Amino acid sequence: MTRSTIYSLLVSGMLLVSQNSTAQSDQINDTMEGSVSTIDGYVPSMSITKDGKTAYFSKGTYEKPLYGVFSKKELVYHIYRAENINGEWTNITQLEVCPKHYSAKHPTVTGDGTRLFFASNMKGTFGKYDIYVADIAADGSVGVSKNLGPKVNTKEDELYPSIYNETLLFFASEGRDGFGGLDLYASQVVKNTLTTSVNLGAHINTNSDEYAIQLSPEKKMGFVVSNRGFNNTVSQYTVAYGRSSKRDQYNDVADGGTGLQTAMNGNAYDYVDTSFQDED
Repeated sequence: MTRSTIYSLLVSGMLLVSQNSTAQSDQINDTMEGSVSTIDGYVPSMSITKDGKTAYFSKGTYEKPLYGVFSKKELVYHIYRAENINGEWTNITQLEVCPKHYSAKHPTVTGDGTRLFFASNMKGTFGKYDIYVADIAADGSVGVSKNLGPKVNTKEDELYPSIYNETLLFFASEGRDGFGGLDLYASQVVKNTLTTSVNLGAHINTNSDEYAIQLSPEKKMGFVVSNRGFNNTVSQYTVAYGRSSKRDQYNDVADGGTGLQTAMNGNAYDYVDTSFQDED
């Protein structure tokens, strides 16, 4: 994945997200929140439950590896939960969603706060980073992390999961025969079943890296974060996935939408009921 020089993307800082932001809101802004770093590339903002009370985010720290007394410290990512109390994010807690010395990052929570999706390189992955899911109990505790299986994960990286409308999982993958770099895919996830992953198509994916997509249903627009800019700079691009009277107001609008429309249609593919396997 190409690394970018440090600069502000659209809205800086995970913990500077407005207290009124909701990851699952029906009203989606025309910009996506996140930041850019030389280490991580695109860094998504916090994922917040629909009631605005709980947020999840990831952060990397340098730690000594499991083996090698004189080995250099390695960058390890952890997922944290924060609570909104009187308008301030507090009670920040690290979640144990993967074994020590492994990384977990890019968390996204369903609007009702009952499921957490994230990327991890823990033992048992199909390759590098895989997408996992864990149930969240009423008391906030997180259950066993479950690998989404080969319908989503490959021998390469699967990153940046995000949930739309509770069941449509978007994620970036570089392990399939796509258009190059990280491509955006989607799968319908219902209870413990999911559909075959669908590439969102050439109107969204390019030979560069596409990190994330956010939909604006009212405008029939999608906002895509990609490094397709000059000198691989990371920025936001706008795509149309249906008829829209406001198309002409946006730059970099691409027509089409077959792949995205297919992904949004849960009846397009048979569900697979054996993908959520508990990891030891």
